[in-house]
Amino acid sequence: MSTLNINNKKNRFRKGKKFLFVAVAGALSTQALAEVNIFADIPLHLQNSSTVTTAYSIKPNVTLLIDASASMNEKLQGDSIKCQSRTSIKKNAQGKTTGWSPWSEYQYGFQEIPANTSDIQYRCRQFKKIDGVKDVLLNILAKYRNDMYFAFRPLHGTNDRYNIFHDTSDPAQYDELTTHIKDLATGGGTPTTEQIAVVARNLVMNKLQYRCQKSYIVLLSDGEADDTSAQSDAAKDGYFDSEWITDKERRDFFTRGGNYRTKNKPFRLKFYTHKLNEKNFGPYIYSDDYYSPGGGTILAPSKRIVDNAGQPWNSPNPLNNNLPFTQTAETFTIGVGLGQKTNAKGQIAIPYLENGAMPSGNFFNTNSQAEIVDAFEKIFQSIKGESETNTTTTTATAPTVAISQSERGKISITAIVESGSWSSKICIREIKDKTNNACSAQPSFNNRQLLLNDGTHTYLYSGSLTSLNNDTFKIGNNGKNQSEWLNGLLTWLSRSKPDDAIKTDNFVLDYRDRTISTEQGLDETRRNVGDIIDNPIITAGDHDKSNGLQKYMVTSANDGMVYVFRATNNTQHPYDLKFNFMPMGIERQSNDGSDLVAHYYKDLTNKDYGKNSRHPHRFLLNGGMVVQQTEQGKDKNGNDLPQQTFMLSTMGQAGRGAFAINIGGNDLLSRRAIAVDNMSSSGWYHDVSLFQTPTGQNNYFGFTVGTPAIARLRVNEDPSASATSVANHIREAAFISNGYNYSSMLANNNAGLPSSESALYIYDILGVDVGTDGYRKIGFKKGELIAKLAPVQDPDSDQYTGGLSSPTVIDIDGDDIADIIYAADYSGNLYRFDLRSPDPDKWTTHKIFSAGAPITSAPGVILVNNTQDNNSDSNNNSNQNNLTAIITFGTGSDIYQSDLSNKDQQAVYGIYDNLNDKVPTEVSKQSLLKQELTASGNYRQLSENEFNPKVNRGWYFNLESGTGERVVTKPVTISYGGVVFSRKYKTIKDDKLPDPCQETERKEESEVYSSIIQYNIKTGARLKKSDPHFNLDSNHPVGAVKTIKGLYNFTVAGANRYDIGGSRTQLPLGKRTLLSEECTRAPVEGVDTEGNVITVNVPKCPIRFKRLSWREIKTGYTG
Repeated sequence: MSTLNINNKKNRFRKGKKFLFVAVAGALSTQALAEVNIFADIPLHLQNSSTVTTAYSIKPNVTLLIDASASMNEKLQGDSIKCQSRTSIKKNAQGKTTGWSPWSEYQYGFQEIPANTSDIQYRCRQFKKIDGVKDVLLNILAKYRNDMYFAFRPLHGTNDRYNIFHDTSDPAQYDELTTHIKDLATGGGTPTTEQIAVVARNLVMNKLQYRCQKSYIVLLSDGEADDTSAQSDAAKDGYFDSEWITDKERRDFFTRGGNYRTKNKPFRLKFYTHKLNEKNFGPYIYSDDYYSPGGGTILAPSKRIVDNAGQPWNSPNPLNNNLPFTQTAETFTIGVGLGQKTNAKGQIAIPYLENGAMPSGNFFNTNSQAEIVDAFEKIFQSIKGESETNTTTTTATAPTVAISQSERGKISITAIVESGSWSSKICIREIKDKTNNACSAQPSFNNRQLLLNDGTHTYLYSGSLTSLNNDTFKIGNNGKNQSEWLNGLLTWLSRSKPDDAIKTDNFVLDYRDRTISTEQGLDETRRNVGDIIDNPIITAGDHDKSNGLQKYMVTSANDGMVYVFRATNNTQHPYDLKFNFMPMGIERQSNDGSDLVAHYYKDLTNKDYGKNSRHPHRFLLNGGMVVQQTEQGKDKNGNDLPQQTFMLSTMGQAGRGAFAINIGGNDLLSRRAIAVDNMSSSGWYHDVSLFQTPTGQNNYFGFTVGTPAIARLRVNEDPSASATSVANHIREAAFISNGYNYSSMLANNNAGLPSSESALYIYDILGVDVGTDGYRKIGFKKGELIAKLAPVQDPDSDQYTGGLSSPTVIDIDGDDIADIIYAADYSGNLYRFDLRSPDPDKWTTHKIFSAGAPITSAPGVILVNNTQDNNSDSNNNSNQNNLTAIITFGTGSDIYQSDLSNKDQQAVYGIYDNLNDKVPTEVSKQSLLKQELTASGNYRQLSENEFNPKVNRGWYFNLESGTGERVVTKPVTISYGGVVFSRKYKTIKDDKLPDPCQETERKEESEVYSSIIQYNIKTGARLKKSDPHFNLDSNHPVGAVKTIKGLYNFTVAGANRYDIGGSRTQLPLGKRTLLSEECTRAPVEGVDTEGNVITVNVPKCPIRFKRLSWREIKTGYTG
């Protein structure tokens, strides 16, 4: 039994408080679920809310009163080493580890440093008591930063910077407070009795904001308090000291030693904390400090008779029969390393702290780091359930757009979200002119089949589902609803019955009606697709002979489903939904597989879904998606190669991982039809799933917010393997970034924490060699990890990089094989992942730039001929054309709720990377040319400062200052013309004075403004009429920045021939001439979010013919 339990037999957290925890958990169960979503529940551009606050909705004040005396610099006996660890996750054929897991969080309790092995490595540090306390405090702040106001007050922290409560939901205040904690030094004695009075009056009482606000003190100490005390307040107002009969009586109690030490000292802290807990301090609140820092002098401030809402402290309490509000404070105490009461150290210190905990039972005697962690967690779990805010949200519509090429012309596909039912309408239009067309056609949904995949097995709704039950979906059992998962939830999800015909008396879920009103001309019928927010719409496959459309259309929605359509002959319904796929086994907020996406499907059915904070909107599948079809060609015998179409998707804010499925076509090995093209077969669904990333203890992904990539990749560990052969050892690879908010403590922490590393995971998709020798099975499984690439981290640094954003895969020599990958992370670092060697052990990762602000989208990349060759490798490979990549991207984030109010200035960059430099040096911002984005009348325009490639290693321009203008999507690149879509948010609030102590309603609406910024990718300058550019507005000069209200962008298909990781049909393997970046081979058009055609001025490349040569270097397999 731990010391914690031995010494806390009266602890209310074990007995008296147990009922309270149960009661709070029952009352706030739906709210607790809501908190699992660590991102903004609703995209920032859709937020339009009316907030109803109930009494006590203000966040509590928590004072962290920390002993930083000299003894806190000592070690905890038997617990002075903390270690991180990482495990081998990929080994090569020789048994060498080529991929490691991320470093874990620090674990405590080591007596000695463990030995490293080939399977696990350790990174350890010795720590003192104060180090361990700092670690705990920083974790507490990270976890509860949005739930409480914090004051950090060392016992010797009499500086004004400690006499303040921080709103840690504000990033600047959070950073300030964490810096104070990290910089805390130890020294001096333990003036606890003196300082509890000073802290109580100057901070806890005087800094209270509202009459209903709760106050807490968390006092931590490792030793016996000294005999100092603050001056009596009896002569001023007597809050603490009015009951003493004589000054001598008070002096004897507080300052005398000898027998008084054992008689009085154990009760000195209690003298103050008991008053704070029992006596209303509202009439004793002042406008400034009451005590001097050392408590020796009482100052003369004026009283503050009203709170921040302008109401008296004793106003009627509407939730307590209108009796007056009272203000008190609760105190928790933690002893560190005091041992047992029987030893000399604990004889006085333990009862001093135990008696001072108010109410009784708030004391924790901790003698290990694990017990310190446990004590803080119990305290803050108790504090957290004290307030709630109910937010009713209504939102507008927002479109998602796609463009598709058909044999009879281009079509645009637009999805419009209707948030009343959280569903979408897909409109398919032929582009016959340059203006918007009506929603002339929509998909049909009458042939829908529903597939569910748990990561191992795929189940067909209406098929054999014997392995599933209510617990699979975390549906509560009432003894009468054992089949609700099937006849209720899955029936509702599959839309196999009308919504209003599903609910029975025995079911526990609501099964809301998704019928839509006719507002804004939307359909009256019940919607057939969930809300499509940030989900792409992709058309893929060859053109269907019957209607000229591409064969497949694929999208996904936040009902947790992939939607796979097949082209039809019906002009009113050109696509028909064939099946939905639900990746229900992907993990969310756990490290052991206990929290899965499937557990949240039931939330969709609630009648109040998405309307308030008790029933928030859920992201259940809004990741990026890529669909590719294998190349069209002939085998060595002259027969047509089979073509297989498959999809790779991340989970977005829905979960931590990715999955791949077959869409249709023919299996490369067996040549039989699969997926959509095999649905007449009874077992067709068994071949749909390709793989899913791991769940449980082997899942090192954060939330995979971003778009993955697909490309063929050369993989051969043989030292003599060719770096150019396309004959064999070619694999279809998935490139997946590790994402945001991963930690090894996810199950215990719902806070948004940066991932410790930025890593790129590369998986085999098909388990097939797709080289020109012919398709054949290899010794690798579908979904097997090929490699994990991550920059080397400084072992002495505690800085986390935040997690990798979307990758961009580049083919630099025209053979349709991945050579270079660029991706950036949430900390603003840009990386080059170099895959030009066939041996994964020789693949490299280099940081090439740091922007100092979040980069949350994939970069755009173009290739240009080198104008200089400084610091280049002397062993230049001429096959790589002496090229430089220009990587362009913008900074900014809009996935967290705090991003809505973030006004940090962001920027757009272009970074030059000489591909002949195998070990590139990091580009500094000082070496970049600065362009200016300035207002000119009713538009903005970029400067034309001269770019010197011999001096400048790139360029940048700042976005608008003071507005939080940001870029969160991948730039569009056409030749050397670039476009970024920036957005800025404006929040409109009513002018009501907030009063969280009574029921009030405040309206808040967010507006988004989009700007289309065109620029020269080579120089960052404005585009001229002769440059490639988009024709957006004839009333503005070429290249002028256009700004409109609402979320706007446009889609351009297949314009960048170097970027091979997106949705497309793969080209035949083998070298082909790289075209100049100054032109394009085919006309380029885009479609915007309103369905309008966007034309592009760009020169066309001349047509050249060249016979391809094929080199077959090696056919044997060694890896």
